[in-house]
Amino acid sequence: MKPLTKLMLMAPVLAVLSGCASLLAEDVQEVRVVLMCKNRTLPVSCTAINNAGRWDFISPGSVLVKNDTSMLELTCRGQYVPKFTVSVPPMPTWTMAANIFAGGLVGAAMDAYSGAGLKYPENVDINNPACE
Repeated sequence: MKPLTKLMLMAPVLAVLSGCASLLAEDVQEVRVVLMCKNRTLPVSCTAINNAGRWDFISPGSVLVKNDTSMLELTCRGQYVPKFTVSVPPMPTWTMAANIFAGGLVGAAMDAYSGAGLKYPENVDINNPACE
């Protein structure tokens, strides 16, 4: 087969693969948050906020958030805990990393821009700063 023919046959495959995290990844995810004080779990009410929305929940527990390229701000307060905020950055996913190899930088850039190639950590364990 001629090189030009191979290239023409591969072009649609590469086009489908670029941005594969955007096509395959869900736009929401569950984040489990636990607040610890001297190795004990503390119940607190929290709010998770990013550029895609705001969600209230109780920790220890999980919250379903919409993925975004912005930081996830977790603000918590409880009966014996002063209000505090922790910032959680989105991290690249394996689908985005694979897309760099399969779809190239254009596909990875699409995934990063849309936020589909980024996810927050599944578990966020917070050591209460007031307990130190």
